[in-house]
Amino acid sequence: MAVINKSWIVFTLLMLAVVSSFAHTIYAPNDIPLLDNRFRIDPNTEQVTIILNHPKRPQKTVLVQPDGSKLFARRHPEESVAWFHNNSQDIITIQNPMPGPWQAIAMLNGNNRIQLLNPISLKINKLPLKVYNSEYLTSHVSLIKDGQIMTNKDYLKYAKLTVSIVSDLKKVVSLYRDDGQYYDSFPFDGELTTDFFMDLDPGRYLLNIKTKNNIFIRNVNKDIVVFPQPLTYTIQPAAENASSAQLTLIADESEIVPSSIIIDAMISSVDNPQTQQSIVNFSDQKEASNTLVVDLPLAYGNYTYAGKVFATTVDGREINFKLPDQSFELIAPAPEIPEVSSLLPITSEATATISGAEATGEATEQPFQYLWILIASFALLIVIAVLAVMFFLKRKQKKLAADNGLSLDELIIDEPKPTKK
Repeated sequence: MAVINKSWIVFTLLMLAVVSSFAHTIYAPNDIPLLDNRFRIDPNTEQVTIILNHPKRPQKTVLVQPDGSKLFARRHPEESVAWFHNNSQDIITIQNPMPGPWQAIAMLNGNNRIQLLNPISLKINKLPLKVYNSEYLTSHVSLIKDGQIMTNKDYLKYAKLTVSIVSDLKKVVSLYRDDGQYYDSFPFDGELTTDFFMDLDPGRYLLNIKTKNNIFIRNVNKDIVVFPQPLTYTIQPAAENASSAQLTLIADESEIVPSSIIIDAMISSVDNPQTQQSIVNFSDQKEASNTLVVDLPLAYGNYTYAGKVFATTVDGREINFKLPDQSFELIAPAPEIPEVSSLLPITSEATATISGAEATGEATEQPFQYLWILIASFALLIVIAVLAVMFFLKRKQKKLAADNGLSLDELIIDEPKPTKK
């Protein structure tokens, strides 16, 4: 068993005591998490440094090894263990630690972590610091041993790769395996291809990428800054009652190259299950500009526009992101109401301009069209005539009675006198 160089250990412990207060932005490639005061050390680990933060009060920290034996700050093998202890922190460096599950018995808080010195490390490619809202990120993750990508199937068979956002509420973005499925190109080639959707509001985040199996855990943390999308758009009717929509796109020239922008979108009808693809290319413009206006001919109805943007940033990074969906409606014009004059009988002057066949057809229809008007008029005349006759008869009767000075009630009809026998 190798003997630890005490002067190097003291220097390392002092440096770790300083940098351990810098929150989550300082992580070694081989850091592993401390969950419920437990952690696992895999075989071939040459050295481990354990950083434990606890409340500022005297307490005894105990490390329980996989075989059940215990290590204390004042009782441990001096040739293989170096222990730095104060009221708020314990930093323990162990040479050739025992592989298996370990446990720390202490009241812990803060950023506790386990740092391994091991020939197996986790390497991440193509993960930028600056990303955009709703961007699709692709990255390749590999396990490295002695400078080479590990392809040992026993290590990779059950290895899971998780990508998480570390915040107040931890959010798992994606889960991958090296099995040649989904976004992974080849099974057990040591490279896991990750593709995750950055559905995050603008701001700063910590991205946690971790691979684990039943033998080891490797953990990498990366800071990312999410920016607003570098392309905005509106879609609305081209004009009142128009059967086309106007798409207006505005690119942020300080972020992306306008001529590199391609939009692949789907226009979905709300009223029926029909979709229409729309591909817009900024390079089709005659003059270079950061604004593009496109007319999209459509039938009247309700629609939803959903698009994906492919572009190149000003610093040469290829990106693609999802535009926010927008709904719009194309309203058909109201039907025309016929004028009153078109409902009147056709005059002789108008009929003169109609063809012979049309004039003959309308002439046979007109008598029947206005028959009910003639019948009603005739019945009305009869009623008026009867009322007039009755009025004149009653008027004459009253005049005769007035001429004789008698009223109608005083008129007595003489009865014939009986004859004598």
